[in-house]
Amino acid sequence: MGKEKDIVERHLLEFPEVHKEALELVTGQKWEFDPVCLRHYPVHVPRDPGMVLTFMEQDSAMMLADSVVKKDVLLSCLENQTKPDPNMVERLMASIANQYLTRAQDGKSPVPIVGGVLHYGDRPWTCLVSLSEKMNTRCKDLPPVFQDFRIRVVDLGALPDEVILHMKTDLRFFAWMVKAKREGRPYTVLEGPVDHPVTTLRGLMYLSGSKISLEETEKIIGGKEKWTMEQVFTCLTKEEVNVAMLRGERKGLRQGRQQGRKKGREETRSKDRQLYSWLKNANRLDDYERALSSEEAFDACYEEMKRETGQ
Repeated sequence: MGKEKDIVERHLLEFPEVHKEALELVTGQKWEFDPVCLRHYPVHVPRDPGMVLTFMEQDSAMMLADSVVKKDVLLSCLENQTKPDPNMVERLMASIANQYLTRAQDGKSPVPIVGGVLHYGDRPWTCLVSLSEKMNTRCKDLPPVFQDFRIRVVDLGALPDEVILHMKTDLRFFAWMVKAKREGRPYTVLEGPVDHPVTTLRGLMYLSGSKISLEETEKIIGGKEKWTMEQVFTCLTKEEVNVAMLRGERKGLRQGRQQGRKKGREETRSKDRQLYSWLKNANRLDDYERALSSEEAFDACYEEMKRETGQ
């Protein structure tokens, strides 16, 4: 996490079209506006702590603005997590309150603020997502004046395949990798162009547990503007940084071997029953005992049965 996380994941969400898709995941609805209407919103400007709350760093904040009437419409504040944070409810609540208070201090009208969390972790999000849950009680049991606060968490590794496959931005490559890691399955390459190959490559490297500098990434990409995931995947493979994908492949191979052994046992039992039935009908059960003495003897007797029965 830390600085490297900010470099990789926050910067991906700072592309307007990616931020819009993340906003749609968080809110569970489509937004009918052009991503160019989103502009970066300052969330790290130092202020007088005596006037407003201390600013808390946010991973990505963008303002949806109406260019015709020159009016702010909605502020979207998104957080990225690679590990569940038990304090995320309070963190996001403070960040949103901070934005409302700052606009008031600046003499600006309040606008709706949407906050949410994208979870990139190897394990599901398990932390509570509302104040009432953290108080271990139900809202209806609380005083009527109690103001609950609930956060929206999008667990990328838990998204259905069809949702990921219908995503339009580079965020789908992140979600696909997280889900592959989560389920321990090999990473398969998604079709379609990679709009931001440098950021996406660095992000996938980060999620796979590898480290690479911006200069190294740009050298790999080589200034080429149009990339597909197959090309990016090739870079990952060449640099031997697909640790997570290999982990999934190893698990898949283990499962395959287990299934193979199970299938082999079933086939052996089937052959054994066939041979026993044939030798019994031929009044040759003594040969059955000899057939069980070794694999070679069994195979020889089984082949004789196939020839005699025309199998």
